[in-house]
Amino acid sequence: MKQLGEIRVADYMTENVISVDDSAKLTSAIRRMDDQGLQVLPVLDEQGNVTGMLSTADLIQITHEIQSDLSALSHVNETTKQFLIQMLVDAGDTTYVRDVMTSPVETIRPHDNLIVAAQKLNRRKYRHLPVVDDQGKPVGILSTSDFVRVVAELGGLIAG
Repeated sequence: MKQLGEIRVADYMTENVISVDDSAKLTSAIRRMDDQGLQVLPVLDEQGNVTGMLSTADLIQITHEIQSDLSALSHVNETTKQFLIQMLVDAGDTTYVRDVMTSPVETIRPHDNLIVAAQKLNRRKYRHLPVVDDQGKPVGILSTSDFVRVVAELGGLIAG
């Protein structure tokens, strides 16, 4: 059995990452997240490098901003209000992922030590960390739930 210091990111990362291009429309990315049951999507530039992350936290922030805009509509009549709401919906279909993603994003390599990954997640308060190859292309993703698996599998080793 490997010692904790010998465990690499590749040992616990999720491969076959579903991602989204930074030029994709936000509505398309939201549908992808919903269809796949994902909380986060790595965002890729034209060269396929990870440049950001789109998460449910980003979407919640957008929702709060829209709710704030809608509350300002309390003084208009219902017809105007419905018109303005439809404009907001239509505007959502012209918003691009790059406009709302979290960037820059910290990444990690598959051969890096799992403890280093844990420190990055903890320091930045991230829940997901994209795993990239030496060219910056995504090869996996590491999440806090992967660390639960580590503890479950290595509990006896950690407990001593």
